[in-house]
Amino acid sequence: MIMLAGVVPVSATAAPAGPTLYVTNGNSDNIAIFTITDTGDLIPLGDPVPTADQPRSMVFSPGGDFLYVENGDAHQVSTYKVDSRGRLTLRQKIETAGYPFGIALSPRGDAVFVTNLNDPPSVSSFAVRYDGTLEPIGEPVPVGNGALSARGVAVSTDGRFVFVGTGDPFSPDPGELTTFAVRADHTLEFRSSAPAGAGALGIGVAPNGRFVYLACGVSDEIMPFKIGHDGRLTPLPVVRAPDLPVSAEISRDGKFLFATSHGDNTGTTKGVRVFKIQADGTLRPVASDPTPAGGTPVWPALTPDGRHLYVTNEDTSGEVFGFEKSNTGALSPLANSPFDARGQFSMFQSVAVRG
Repeated sequence: MIMLAGVVPVSATAAPAGPTLYVTNGNSDNIAIFTITDTGDLIPLGDPVPTADQPRSMVFSPGGDFLYVENGDAHQVSTYKVDSRGRLTLRQKIETAGYPFGIALSPRGDAVFVTNLNDPPSVSSFAVRYDGTLEPIGEPVPVGNGALSARGVAVSTDGRFVFVGTGDPFSPDPGELTTFAVRADHTLEFRSSAPAGAGALGIGVAPNGRFVYLACGVSDEIMPFKIGHDGRLTPLPVVRAPDLPVSAEISRDGKFLFATSHGDNTGTTKGVRVFKIQADGTLRPVASDPTPAGGTPVWPALTPDGRHLYVTNEDTSGEVFGFEKSNTGALSPLANSPFDARGQFSMFQSVAVRG
């Protein structure tokens, strides 16, 4: 048997049990699906699913029954029904107000929020119908003063607030992290804004609902904020994350934050940086250097049990890097990593785990 790097053989009759990993490949216009084995290996589940132009950010419904995927160049959000094995069936394509960038779901799964990059920068609300499809609610709400793009979006754990970051990856202009209150009909009302570093991108909310974190790609920092009862944000001490941090993903137990340094240079500063979340919301680096994760690491996703982490790359390598995570947050590459992404150029929010 000829074995390719990053490909794990499996019997044709086997049906591996475990969580399922999904990767959007923007240049290949597909979604690749993998079963995650107990050892962390990725086994392809069927052929990649063809999509509309440039699939990128995605999010699962709370129960994992539906997957919502943005198609950037098509200016759409696609709704997929997910069966018991993790396979996808397209249910709907709905137009967005502009180029969609970030996507987030309310904790109850009854609303989806999408940032529109520009013309003008804004955030749109969609109600989730009983069949999982989306219905636009109200008009897109402007974000910031229109000078910087609307990027990442996240929802508070109680569903009362939506947080949106503004910034451009190569602009030195400081951005903002804006808080919107969520009305009963899922429309948004401006509540407050907090100054942020340049190049705001990914946003993470702590599971305890007390803190929110913003990755600032140009100023090379992760900015923590304390969330007030009224949604107003109080800044906490920032931490450095050199070489264009993109994500601020948080483990389900709320103990660790994972920041992918996408990089605009070659060298040892690219990779995945892991931070321990302290009781007061501040961050402490787990290691002095990032863990290498490919040429252009862009987005991380952790398995529900917290044992394995996977990172996509925004380049033509077509690779997903897999790691085992220790109790201290340290990452060790899996023996068969990297894995074939079955497509190229994964982008912002391009990997998600169901299970």
